[in-house]
Amino acid sequence: MNDTPVILSTLGDAGGVGPELVARTLEHPEITRNCKRVIVGHRKVFDMGREVAGISTDLPSFSDIEEAIASPEPVVFHHYDKLIYGDIPVGVTTAQAGEADYRIGCYAADLSRAGLIDAFCWAPVNKGSIHKAGYHYEGYKAGIAAYMGFTQRSTEINTIGHLWTTRVTSHIPISQVASEMKKDVILDVLTYFDRELRRFGYANPRIAVSGLNPHNGDEGAFGREEIEIIGPAIEEAKKRQLNVEGPYPADTIFLTVQEENIPAVLSMYHDQCQIATKLMGFDDGVTYFGGLPFILATPAHGTAFDIAGQGKARPNAILKAHELARRAALTAKGLPLGEGEAA
Repeated sequence: MNDTPVILSTLGDAGGVGPELVARTLEHPEITRNCKRVIVGHRKVFDMGREVAGISTDLPSFSDIEEAIASPEPVVFHHYDKLIYGDIPVGVTTAQAGEADYRIGCYAADLSRAGLIDAFCWAPVNKGSIHKAGYHYEGYKAGIAAYMGFTQRSTEINTIGHLWTTRVTSHIPISQVASEMKKDVILDVLTYFDRELRRFGYANPRIAVSGLNPHNGDEGAFGREEIEIIGPAIEEAKKRQLNVEGPYPADTIFLTVQEENIPAVLSMYHDQCQIATKLMGFDDGVTYFGGLPFILATPAHGTAFDIAGQGKARPNAILKAHELARRAALTAKGLPLGEGEAA
């Protein structure tokens, strides 16, 4: 790979707020300082986003990815000519948007394998659009991992401010959650979480682990997962020198971590952590995926179809997503983050 990290940046679902958000990032060159940023997509969608955002700034445009990367400009546009768009309905899921997003995800994987990019930061995509295109994956990252034939742990991590969260299960029906609770799975996620937190400067990260049942099961009255699965997994993690604590009742764990300044929470299922973190700042959260051969980051919010095309989207989260990708890419290459920045 190049000495300068290359971040591939996508426009997201064409019918959502992604194109507008990416256009707004052009006013914030600091998000990729010491890196090269290549925005990839269809020119039609990019120009639509600039128009909605009222951004007149344009970029050098290249049809060849290697020419785009070699350009001396820090931010460029790469027109990916394998994407086909007709009319672009705004505010709804479409197969054409899903097809484009899936193709770009696979393209990012190919570029990573070729040693051309270090990180992939995508604007919000929509599972409905991707499913309409015929790709029935649990999430966008899962589709990329499947395309790469990658089977190792790469669980979604969310961060907002100084708080990091992940979960044992993610996009599955709530009726399946209890059956997915296994000691070895919890240990696997804890080991992965610890490793990724260390990547961002936590030397011995404290991780608080949530229970599954109301009141932690009240000693088995409302479920025994805490006694038979979660608790033993925590004890085994401690034997492996992981700095973990719990299980804590799910309805108070976020109060506990605030009071005790614990930086990380492992939840058992999606909404245990997502409701709390989105209340902390819906427009500021970032989703990060470690474990894959290249870095992936995206805003934690979705495509916001209700405000798409109206010029109302706030770029806070996508700016933070690019900043996170930048820091991870520089750290992975052993490069300094920048003057005055802590690791």
